Amino acid sequence: METTNTNTASHKQKAPVVGGTIASVTDDMVTTTGYRASKLLGADIYNDQGEKVGLLNDFIVGDRDEVSVAVIAVGGFLGMGARMVAVPASLLEGNDEGQMVLPIATKEKLKALPEFCYAEDFPKSNTKEEQTS
Repeated sequence: METTNTNTASHKQKAPVVGGTIASVTDDMVTTTGYRASKLLGADIYNDQGEKVGLLNDFIVGDRDEVSVAVIAVGGFLGMGARMVAVPASLLEGNDEGQMVLPIATKEKLKALPEFCYAEDFPKSNTKEEQTS
């Protein structure tokens, strides 16, 4: 786990914290522990048997400014043909080797999940006019 110090005098923007909690706040500095999202995105996901089961593709931040969903790419070859699935981010764990672990996951179980679509990619529902005709 990495500790990040941000000098608030030079950083006036409020930045979200991923995978940690605010440990302390002073007038000069914010200190937190956790994982940097930029380092996690693209990371391999392993199961508790040490088998690679996917690739962390994205995070979805929920209404309460917390990471609620992890989007994982499964299948495919060299990044082509992978299928995106979503799992609760709370299921992901870090291990002593610095790997992201999704316990009891297998490639087959992940491939069996419904495919994840972003809202802008989701097929639009029919209008009332189309539904009544």
